[in-house]
Amino acid sequence: MAKRPSRLKSTRANSLPALLGAIKPRLFAFLLDWASWGYVAYAVMFLINRYWFVRYVNFYGTLTLPIWGWPLVVLSTLELVVLGHAFGHSIGLSLFGLRLLTHSHRFPRTQDRISRYLWWHAAVLLLPVSLWRSGRECLLLHDVRSKTYMVPLAEVKDELPVTKPRPWYLTNRGLMTVALIGLTFWVGWLATQINLERLFSRAPKSAYLWKALVTPDFEHLAMPDPELKDSIMGGMLESIFMALLATIFGGLIAFPLSFLGARNIMGFSPLGWLIYTLARAFFNIFRSIESILWAVVFAVWVGFGPFAGVLALTIHTIAALGKLYSEQVESIDPGPLEAIAATGARRWQVVLYGVIPQIIPSYLAFSLYRWDINVRMSTVIALVGGGGIGRILFYYKGQVGRLSNAWNQVGAVVFAIVAVVWLLDYISGRVREKII
Repeated sequence: MAKRPSRLKSTRANSLPALLGAIKPRLFAFLLDWASWGYVAYAVMFLINRYWFVRYVNFYGTLTLPIWGWPLVVLSTLELVVLGHAFGHSIGLSLFGLRLLTHSHRFPRTQDRISRYLWWHAAVLLLPVSLWRSGRECLLLHDVRSKTYMVPLAEVKDELPVTKPRPWYLTNRGLMTVALIGLTFWVGWLATQINLERLFSRAPKSAYLWKALVTPDFEHLAMPDPELKDSIMGGMLESIFMALLATIFGGLIAFPLSFLGARNIMGFSPLGWLIYTLARAFFNIFRSIESILWAVVFAVWVGFGPFAGVLALTIHTIAALGKLYSEQVESIDPGPLEAIAATGARRWQVVLYGVIPQIIPSYLAFSLYRWDINVRMSTVIALVGGGGIGRILFYYKGQVGRLSNAWNQVGAVVFAIVAVVWLLDYISGRVREKII
């Protein structure tokens, strides 16, 4: 038989935690759909401004909502979500595997859906009472009064009546998905000011640049430029060592931090969960700040040059590798850990003999791949004083108009970067094949 809504095996004192656990998927699905409709409202406002308001009403401004307009938008999108959950499958319900059924596990009639929609408003106004009187079956007010409830589809799929599935493009979630994708593409096209006509009409004006880039001047490949006092190969070696040191330092620091950011290692106590949350927050925050911004900070701190570049790449490497390492720890086979723990081993012994042997090959593969990434990133951070081959690249770029072969020199630097990255990618790929 299909499962009924979650029932409690304890007293009413424990009903609230059980209720919160039961409605959590419904809450997340509701918030996701609400955010989707809010995005639609933003896109509509953007398109109105772009195509109508600025062009025909106010040539010098944009349409803005008054103070009372924002609550109206919030309430309108809220009502759309409630309607979607009562009358059809939304994106949120589909993603969380929820289905609206009657208590006899049948699809609700139209009057049942209307009743649920109306009673939902009363349930929100009387939410504390609804939660308290949810009963041992964990049903809210609108669940009870409309004789319907949201249930995970996996629990009742064998009990549902056999019906012919509707084509995806005729379902609520299918139409909403297509609308969101279309709106995103449309708004993105306008916001980024894409102009294909300009792309093709101005192509001849850049022909000289492409010609210079594909005919590089390798005069200073190994011989230092008198003004720059460095060669392309010298700058390339500097970038390689910058990336190597940043990968080593970052990997050594990320290695212990990865265990703190692994749920299966830390998720056994409130203190462990706190440490896990802080570690994951560190990875996400520092990884979201690009290396070029870290290079600006360290260039002011320690001065321009490769040292600032190494520090910038190291910070970003710690966060990036820490996230990858911790996810690898979470995906290990728990069997060896349980066997070692059954012998009475301590937690650190379980990690040492059960976790580390499983993750070392992947850690080495991720580290090699990160070295490849750091070589490419070292080119960009030179723009703000990070040193390396990027310093030479941007130097010759700045000489355009002063040197007749500036773009040819830029082409030589680009060829050197491509050759080194290609070689490192080949070597690291072969090494990863051996260790994984």
